[in-house]
Amino acid sequence: MRKTVKLLLLTLLSVMVLVGGCIGNTPSSTGTMTGNSEEDDGGTTSTMESSTTETGTTETVTETQTSTDTGTEAPTETPPNESLSYDEDGNILCEGEDPDLGCEAGETNGNGTGPGFSLNFDFNVSLTPVIVPVTMVKANFSYAGPISSMAFSPGERDVIDWVSVLTSSTDPGKNLVFTIKFADKELAETYVHPAAFYNIVTGKKIPLEPTVLYLDEGSEFGRMWELHLYSGGFTLYEIGKNGPVELSSGEVSVKDSSVSFTIENFRDVFPRRVYMRIRAVPMGDGDVVRYPGNGVFVIEYERGWIDYTSFSYYGEPGGKLRLSAKAHSYDLSLSLYFESEEELRKLPVFFYIDSTDNGKADWIAYIYADHYILEDSNGNVYRKGKAFADGNVLNVTLENIFSLIPWRYFRGWFGNSRLRFPAKANLWFNATEGFSVEKDVEKYLVIVVEDVYIKGNKDRAEGEIQLVSWAYGVDWPEGKVMPINYSPIYTFGYPVAHWVEAEDRSRLLYHDDKAISLDYAFINGYPVLAMPLEEAEKYRLIAFKTAAWDRDEPGEYVSMGAGFLMDTAIGFATGELSTALKYAYTGGMWTNQLISGKSATDVWGEVFNWLVGAEPDMVGVSSYALPPNSAEFSKGALVEAPSEDGNMLVTYLLYTVEVPRTLRYASLSSQLHSVDFTKDTEIGPDEYYIYARACAGFAEASGVNVPQDFHKLEITSMAPVGSAYSYPKLRTQGGELTYDVESCMPSGKLEHGATSKESLFLYKELLKRDRADVPFLYMEYSGWEQDSGKWGNDDPMGNVGITLLFDGEYFDWDQTSAIPTKAFGLSFNVCGVSGGCSRVSLWADVEEG
Repeated sequence: MRKTVKLLLLTLLSVMVLVGGCIGNTPSSTGTMTGNSEEDDGGTTSTMESSTTETGTTETVTETQTSTDTGTEAPTETPPNESLSYDEDGNILCEGEDPDLGCEAGETNGNGTGPGFSLNFDFNVSLTPVIVPVTMVKANFSYAGPISSMAFSPGERDVIDWVSVLTSSTDPGKNLVFTIKFADKELAETYVHPAAFYNIVTGKKIPLEPTVLYLDEGSEFGRMWELHLYSGGFTLYEIGKNGPVELSSGEVSVKDSSVSFTIENFRDVFPRRVYMRIRAVPMGDGDVVRYPGNGVFVIEYERGWIDYTSFSYYGEPGGKLRLSAKAHSYDLSLSLYFESEEELRKLPVFFYIDSTDNGKADWIAYIYADHYILEDSNGNVYRKGKAFADGNVLNVTLENIFSLIPWRYFRGWFGNSRLRFPAKANLWFNATEGFSVEKDVEKYLVIVVEDVYIKGNKDRAEGEIQLVSWAYGVDWPEGKVMPINYSPIYTFGYPVAHWVEAEDRSRLLYHDDKAISLDYAFINGYPVLAMPLEEAEKYRLIAFKTAAWDRDEPGEYVSMGAGFLMDTAIGFATGELSTALKYAYTGGMWTNQLISGKSATDVWGEVFNWLVGAEPDMVGVSSYALPPNSAEFSKGALVEAPSEDGNMLVTYLLYTVEVPRTLRYASLSSQLHSVDFTKDTEIGPDEYYIYARACAGFAEASGVNVPQDFHKLEITSMAPVGSAYSYPKLRTQGGELTYDVESCMPSGKLEHGATSKESLFLYKELLKRDRADVPFLYMEYSGWEQDSGKWGNDDPMGNVGITLLFDGEYFDWDQTSAIPTKAFGLSFNVCGVSGGCSRVSLWADVEEG
């Protein structure tokens, strides 16, 4: 009998140990818990937990759970809810007959106390874990506590830290508790204040404007609600056609920096998903705060869920993809719209993420029709999740991506073996404040002198014509004529040395009818302005001008070429600006003078006399001005501007150049590859020489020859950056033929010698830059044959000047790289008016560094 009793007790104790292993792991345990979780490809979670109690015994539990959840959201932080009370075991205390938020079920509490429990015997049994490991399937207990989440607006936590919602898990949405956590107690009292205060002096009651929570269904004609929040209580209204209709009211709890209130019967009023914004109004002096300033909070009461969301969209004409994106608190949701369902089937799509801003992909998401895999650049898997294909739309949420990229901005692009999106750009994702998806570019307003045509060259024979162009922005206060604000003066002179020898009714620049678009290999002409678009849009007008004259014999200084032209442009501009100042006092008449060019007519002679000591024959002056926001220049616009006397017609190309930021990680080089003199101008010895230059972008110039007191203006001038060359150099050591080198706008005369070789096949690197993030590259060549005479009577062998606009559309883009490249060689057959001809090859390379 005793053996039987002992056996029964041993059996009973074993059963209780097993039961204790299932239900004994409650918050009342005094042990220390450690864990290690790994997730396999199938979504199976394996957890090894080890708990050590005060008695020193150990329990090891191996738990296997297979998840079938189809949601993609990652859980957000759950702040402590300050309106609830908890017992010493961490269980929610219920008060009254209507217990709040799921604590009424009591499933989390046992019938006994401590780690033991009562049985229907006449004795109590107290259990402690045994040291024998037991493997079991987790019991399927229902969670009976509250479900809650919180969200915040990135970059906007100076006044409000976060907002949370909380509801019962057993009856979700019956009641919904809101908590607004302010940055400090003083702000909470400032923005959630009484409905009125009394003026002690007058005794009058002065009403105060409430803080308002705006809620809506998210559709244009959907339902809308307002919750007016005071420290003494709140009132919920529905906004109808005839104004607000009161629905309910309730109490408000302000504790330290947190403000909480409960909307009862929430699910009976609001849809399953509702959008919320807050307008916080201070009691006294202070700013009205809109939270979030960008984006919106999304609330789903069924899950006790609130999340911050901001939307953005990007598409391009003719593209095979369009993108709709949403940034959450920590997640990024993407919807890719394909041209058709057939295009959607050509998966996967690779999403490349450059999070360290170095032009290379740090993360790659492989997006399939039903799932995605996120890997780092070494192929290590960091995330796995679901994707959903719906018609021609592929939806995916990259969970917790902003925990990997906590600064919340990055460069990205999509691609596979058949496509790249964007085709010729990268995207910049910025979720720091709100959310935006834009082209990753720097924008410039670029103006190119595309063509110059003259009727008469002002000379009995061929004209020896030089060109100078300049441009600047101008602004003045609304409704006033003073003060006038000028931008720096951009200048460019052509050609780099000597002149363009031209007949009557001829073009002064090399011209190709097709070269007015990025679809072609280059743009005709030379640049006169490359101003950041953001800066250009600050000015009311952008004025740009070109002057041409026949050099005749105004003095040796003229032969210094581009350096003279730059100084002349400054002289013109300062004289013009001075005249504009004079006309400013007449009530704004100067604006018309700027556009017409008449304002500078009376000072040009003065400028030339000051600069060169003689007044040359003016071929013409072309003037034009326009508001920088007056038209769309993303595809280019041609402007024809005749000179005042009609003798010259200048065509300008205006273009908004979108320079890819990743060009800073590419190098730029240009080369004069070969020169071949194909036709001579006369019988006798051949004495050839050449000029060449390459310029990339503008920079502030130094050493401009303008007197400091000239018209009492402080002048900032911008000149092209690069180098100019002559070949061969006049004097060399050992008779070796070399180049003379100067800046892109030489400050002195470029010396040259001569060579009798008809086919030079030169190779000269004209320009080398470690960074290719410039708005343009300009390359120029002119060839000459030297004869005798006072002025040399040099005969032109042809000249060419071309501009490459470094817009993203111009480059070649690889699917796996954020850095564009371009390489080409161009050959030109050019001739001078006296019959000499040459063939020149110019090369340029943009290579990934």
